[in-house]
Amino acid sequence: MAAILLAKTGEGAVVKRPRLYFNRKYGKFYALELFYGARKQIFITFAPYVLILNYQMDTTTMAVLVGICALVNIFCAPMIGRLMDRIGYKNIMIYDTVVLFFVCLVYGYADSLFAKNIAYYVVCLNFLLDAVISTTSMATNVYVREISDSQEEMTSTLTTGISINHLISILAALAGGMIWQKFGVGVLFGFAAVMALANSAFALTIPRPGSYRKEA
Repeated sequence: MAAILLAKTGEGAVVKRPRLYFNRKYGKFYALELFYGARKQIFITFAPYVLILNYQMDTTTMAVLVGICALVNIFCAPMIGRLMDRIGYKNIMIYDTVVLFFVCLVYGYADSLFAKNIAYYVVCLNFLLDAVISTTSMATNVYVREISDSQEEMTSTLTTGISINHLISILAALAGGMIWQKFGVGVLFGFAAVMALANSAFALTIPRPGSYRKEA
């Protein structure tokens, strides 16, 4: 993905700083970044809390699990990249969030669906799956690359997407904490599951790969 994010420049060339860039044609990308920012924060902040608070996982085990996720992603990220080349970024966006729907339900209701000792291992596997599918967010970068008219426009748009992603992450952490405290973990992840379905529905509206070039 470095090839997408960085432009190669010659020695002594003046490199313009990426700036925030808003354009109507990137509206779907901005909206997807809102979804991905909220999703990322829910995973980073609240998924570990489910294991620690609800299943009494100690910090050492949590660190080992995070390490396993990182190791698995070393191999899975290239596989997802090849899968994207094969079926297209649009399908990745759709299938990813369909899987995420079930991942959220497991976080929220595993202790109701399974015995406590079994639910613990189910949520651990769920955490690993969540970490793997989080790498599919690269599909939005490929989408931007396809519809951009220049390298500078692409870089500025991706920079804007990162800013949107970070902003919604902060808001999602605050809102998620209040929802958990007031309504419980089931409602929090139930809401996240609904957001995942909304993301899938939104991704369905994205034109298929190659259509922009055909229209040009």
